[in-house]
Parts: sequence; C-alpha cells; structure tokens
Amino acid sequence: MSTTVNSSNNSSETAKSLGLKIISVIGLTLFTGFYANSWQRSLREYAQQQAETTVATSTTDTAPIVANTSTSKSTVIASTSGVSPVVDTTQSVSSVNTVPAETAPIETEVTMAVPETQAAPKITNSNTLEKLSSVLYNQIDKAWQQYPTFSENLAYRVTMNSAGMIAKYEHINKAASEYIAETPLAKLTNSSTIDANKPTAEFLVLLTPNGVLQVNQWVAE
Repeated sequence: MSTTVNSSNNSSETAKSLGLKIISVIGLTLFTGFYANSWQRSLREYAQQQAETTVATSTTDTAPIVANTSTSKSTVIASTSGVSPVVDTTQSVSSVNTVPAETAPIETEVTMAVPETQAAPKITNSNTLEKLSSVLYNQIDKAWQQYPTFSENLAYRVTMNSAGMIAKYEHINKAASEYIAETPLAKLTNSSTIDANKPTAEFLVLLTPNGVLQVNQWVAE
C-alpha cells in the first residue's frame, strides 16, 4: 500500500519538474526574442541617427559654397579689331560654364558730302540754235571722208558751246559705239571748251550707211 503512494508522489514530482522545465524554456525563448528585437531596434535607431547626422553635416559644409557661388558675374572683353565679343561667365556649385553671347554687328553710317553739280544753262534762242546746227553740220560733213562700212544708222548726242565748238558727244545706239572710228567726232571734239557757267546747245547727229548726214536739235524727253 505504501509503495503505491510513493510511486504516485514520484510521478507527480516528475510532472511538476517537467512543467517547470517547459515553462523555463518558454520563458527563456520569450526573453531571448524580446532581447533580440530590442537590440535590432536599437541598432536601427542608431543607424538612422548616424545617417541624419551625416546629412546635416554635409548640408552645413556645402551651404557656404552655395552662398558664394549663387551670384553670376558677366565679363565684357573689349577687342581691338572694332568688334566687341561679349562673354558671359556663370559660376555654379558643380562647374563653371562659359557661354559666348551672340556678337551684335556694328553698323557704321558714313555720310559723304557730294558737291552738287549744276547743269550748264541751255541756249534757247531759235536763231542761235539754227546757226549752231548749220556750223555743226558743215564741220562733220567736211571732216567725214571715209566710206561707211556699217549697215545701220549711227546716232550721237553732240553738245556745242555758243562759239560753235564741239564740247562732247555721246553714242545713242550700240553701232554708234562700235563704229566711232569711222566718224570725225573724236577729232572735232575739244573737251577743254566745257564751261559750266556758259550756255550750250545739244543736237542729234545721224550718220547713215548711204553717207547721208543729218543734224537736228535735241529734243529733251
């Protein structure tokens, strides 16, 4: 009878001991997990504090640089060649960019004083014009001795002074310029007789391929 009681007591103590061990293991496991979580959280907070400290330090170090380089400066360089290129030098935190601005062309207005040339007065008296026309005809007709080789009329604008001397001539058509050597106009003209203060008369002179000479008063257009 006593043996049975002892066995029961031993079984009860064994169960209690086993329960304590299980409770101890569970408690140790929970404590270990809680300690591990606390340690990881502490590590994360420490790392975050370190990162914030690094960013704040970096911002503090670069702030003076931004303040010193935020203002842009433009530099104008004068050129001795007369053209002034403009160079815009802009400094930033990372680099310095030099951008040449577009060169504006320099316009120089030059005003030249041109003396006015007053045209010589014209002879308007009809009797004088008829006399000068006759004088001009006789001069050319007498000096024109070469047989014509041209095939169309030669037209000239001839200017005479009041003394009956040829002052100048101008060809009217192309043939007159090409065959001027076959006319006596070049020999009869004396440009030194031109006087802007003395009146002149103008005539239309025609030389035909048939050897016919015509002198008419020049009619202004």
